[in-house]
Amino acid sequence: MNCKKLHRNCIGFSLIEVLTVVAITAMLMTMAIPAISGFTSPAGRKGAVTIVMNTLEQARVSAIETGRETVVLFWKKNGVAGFPPDEQDAVLVLRKSQDDSAWESISRWVKLPKGVLLDGADEDSAILQNDVSDLTTPSVPSLPGSPNIDQLRFVRFTNSGSIWSPSGSSAGLYIAFTEGQRATGTDDLQPNKQKSGGKEVISLARYTGRSTMDIVDLQ
Repeated sequence: MNCKKLHRNCIGFSLIEVLTVVAITAMLMTMAIPAISGFTSPAGRKGAVTIVMNTLEQARVSAIETGRETVVLFWKKNGVAGFPPDEQDAVLVLRKSQDDSAWESISRWVKLPKGVLLDGADEDSAILQNDVSDLTTPSVPSLPGSPNIDQLRFVRFTNSGSIWSPSGSSAGLYIAFTEGQRATGTDDLQPNKQKSGGKEVISLARYTGRSTMDIVDLQ
């Protein structure tokens, strides 16, 4: 066969050209992976913020649409002795029943990313200092997972979508997240287990119940 006559069928790539293309493609894929994972991975404090903000909005909308009080429970699992250090904090939504006689679950427990903790050691946080005993009669029912009552905190939405607070004040209506590990049986983080990088903070508006990502330098 004469390649001069059928030169179109004889055109190809040299081995060096093929290897060059493969190397460039591999390099581009390596560079793209961190960027892609930043959008899709649930890991880290920002993943926790997304989970909690979505849950808060679900509860707020439910309270307004149904005219029934709704509660977001925060389960701080590492705060009690007997739980392994890799347990994950979680959130759950409860709503008053139609006859106002009980609380009913309208979601499942949603876990926060591993290593991300609800930071409740700050006494200025009215939300994460809320004791479940403040949920007066009817009391919180036996919940899936059987959490210890000492591990639970909450945000409570009225039927207008506003935030209920024991003090009636807008001060301290925020939820902070950090990374690390709690000392067993306390809200305090182990100093040698806390990661650097500060905290992510969600603030809630007292009268509208809307949550926003805040930039706050919490100590």
